[in-house]
Amino acid sequence: MARVRGKGSVVALDKSVPRNKCRKWQLRVSVGRDLATGEYRTVLKSVSGTQSQANKALRELIRSIEQNEITPSSDMRFDEYVGHWLELRKDTVAMGTWLKNYDHIKCAKMHFGKARLSEITPQVLEKAYKDMKAGKSTSGNPLSGTYISDINKTLHVVFKQAIKEGCLASNPCEFITAPSIDTKEKKALRRDEIVSVIEKLDPTNPIEFAIRLMAKTGIRRGEAHGLSVGDIDRNEMILHIRHTFDNFGNLKEPKTQSGFRDLPLTESALADIDIRLAFMKKAFRETRERLNASAPTIDQDTPLVCNDLGERLLPRESSHWWGDHRDNFDLSEWTLHELRHSYITELARRKVDPKVLQKIAGHMNISTTMDIYTHVDLKDKRDALKVVDW
Repeated sequence: MARVRGKGSVVALDKSVPRNKCRKWQLRVSVGRDLATGEYRTVLKSVSGTQSQANKALRELIRSIEQNEITPSSDMRFDEYVGHWLELRKDTVAMGTWLKNYDHIKCAKMHFGKARLSEITPQVLEKAYKDMKAGKSTSGNPLSGTYISDINKTLHVVFKQAIKEGCLASNPCEFITAPSIDTKEKKALRRDEIVSVIEKLDPTNPIEFAIRLMAKTGIRRGEAHGLSVGDIDRNEMILHIRHTFDNFGNLKEPKTQSGFRDLPLTESALADIDIRLAFMKKAFRETRERLNASAPTIDQDTPLVCNDLGERLLPRESSHWWGDHRDNFDLSEWTLHELRHSYITELARRKVDPKVLQKIAGHMNISTTMDIYTHVDLKDKRDALKVVDW
């Protein structure tokens, strides 16, 4: 029989509510030090229910351990532990981040899912990353260095948590050289190319309106889809960026304070907004007549990028539209985000002060802005040298 050390503990996982209201718990039972490895071993289990139910589950867990029905966490397999880790992760990060973590873990499990945590050495990690780059992945395609680097970051957090819980002695990610990032440098359209794209987009169409606005103001895709009528200040000609809309249908505040910003609107951008609003007014009226209903109507909370029912459209709809139509602009290899990058780059070409450019772009770090600014300046220098290339 395994020897249980102490009485175990019940830890509330939902910190946003009082303990008596919590319904997600983690059970922790120490089984002492492993004499062979010197490591402390802990059994972990996630349960749902009231606090009384969690306490009862703890007693049952201790009984199972004493009868050798439960494996101590230091002997836990990777696939078992990451299932527990992902469950905890749901309550601490945004859903988009969690899904990325899930994909990273899914790929890692292909390489050492059945291995015990203690068996995942730096050498094992390095071989797995090499195999991923060679094509051993969930998609069956070689993974980029950037994506493997992201997997490594996720695993670093996993192993760090395992150490805190007494399941692992050291973090293997700390003893390897992190995979190299090989993301391609973003491209930027020139002014005449941007204008050509804008001229082919119809501002009455919600998706094409969003893309036009991205090209004319440099806002992000989620920010464009998060705009409401009340975010437009016509008197001051200002666009208030106060929300972003994600692909899970969540209208939320920007991740950082730098995301909150007021952008001056050009006459051209304001004209697009007027065209869009006039079309929405007509479409909403037709919808009300067709449905014999009192809604939809336009008020301060009405989304600008919406369907004829006034429902806000998900950002991925713009991405899908762009993927289907970008060949019409002779931009088959260009991403939608590169329209934003083109806008910011054009401002840098015109020598807009980097701090002003940072505020307009909503960059949290000036280094991000300076990467664009310095790159543009270097290109201008190269163009200048062409005249004396003898």
